[in-house]
Amino acid sequence: MITFDKCKCFKGNIKVPADKSITHRAVIMGSMADGVTVVRNPLISRDTLATMNIMQQLGVNIVNERSRLLIHSEGVKNFKEPYDILNCDNSGTTARLVMGVLAPNKFYSVLAGDASLLRRPMGRVINPLTKLGAVIKAKDNNNLLPATILPGNMKAGEIIAETKSAQVKSAVLLAGVQLDGTVTYVEKTPTRDHTERMLQAFGIKCENDNGKITVYGGDLQQTKLDVPADFSSAAFYIGAGLIFEGSEIVIENCGLNPSRIGLLNVLKDLGVDIKYEITSNEYEPIGNIYVTSGKIKGGKVSGDIIANMIDEIPVLAMTALFGEAPLEIRDAKELRVKESDRIAALINNFRALGAEIEEYEDGLKIYPLTKEPEKAKLLAYDDHRISMVNIILAKKFGVKVLMDNIASLDVSYPDFIGDLLSLEEK
Repeated sequence: MITFDKCKCFKGNIKVPADKSITHRAVIMGSMADGVTVVRNPLISRDTLATMNIMQQLGVNIVNERSRLLIHSEGVKNFKEPYDILNCDNSGTTARLVMGVLAPNKFYSVLAGDASLLRRPMGRVINPLTKLGAVIKAKDNNNLLPATILPGNMKAGEIIAETKSAQVKSAVLLAGVQLDGTVTYVEKTPTRDHTERMLQAFGIKCENDNGKITVYGGDLQQTKLDVPADFSSAAFYIGAGLIFEGSEIVIENCGLNPSRIGLLNVLKDLGVDIKYEITSNEYEPIGNIYVTSGKIKGGKVSGDIIANMIDEIPVLAMTALFGEAPLEIRDAKELRVKESDRIAALINNFRALGAEIEEYEDGLKIYPLTKEPEKAKLLAYDDHRISMVNIILAKKFGVKVLMDNIASLDVSYPDFIGDLLSLEEK
């Protein structure tokens, strides 16, 4: 069992790791481009290493200098048929985006992953790719990995979104750029647009006409990219800053893409105004976030905003434990199929602390804690975001809170504990 000493508050400046979503895309598109692409400040973690390993199996040479990646490729048209199964490890982003990349190729490939990934839904990607002519055979009636991608005859077309997912959209666009003509993806609810922005950085024409996203077929050009700090990792410092009275935290050089900062908009609606400023804006807006302590009001969070903050909902739920009134979170069924069932994980852990919680199929209602727990055991469920919430709660209550493990931190933020403790004011 793991415990932490109680913390008074957090103060200081912090640089969180590079953006995981953007690193995945930079590695993939750099591999699809012909030439040498330089990716500065990448996130090197278990998830992104899975993507890098797969690209190398396809014949791409990636030089990992930690502070930058040098991606030497002859382009997606010269990818080689992999010798072995492509292991996506724990990364849903890897599996779904790589499926889109490989669907138009004229060779045989198989995608698999760890026990957690083998339970996560893939039909949402397989179905739209199949409508464009891909030939993909997968377990559980074409819904689960392992998935076999066979040579097909894909043609350009239009796909209507059936799931609020940037990963599905990205898979379709990454397949579409390899086809003659244009592929259009129509989404009713906007999702994060890192793929569209990055395709343009690689010289591809990609347009968004009021939710109709069209990519034009073409060859990606080598480029140089800087990866901003990850807003999803920054969110944990936002949550910690709010719930520890007297905290003052500055998060530096963080990605502030409008399609990613739904948490800041929701917190403002709940009575907490987190200040931020954009300091540069090349292909992604980057800036600083200023956090001070505060209590959120109660209320209900639901609707389209959920898609733009799905990874930050565990942080929002945590702040509700110390809010002024109950907070209801709905339309978040997607949380059921993340690295863990995050709705169930949060409910079980919050109840262990003594909180009153109501459970819904698509969310939960959190009542503020009325007293400190006498003793509680928090489980990580092998999920990096649940682990980070648990660590912050353990710092809030001290040794009365036990945790089972923190091994999953290596998925996105291996140094989270050291970075958090560097801000501690005892």
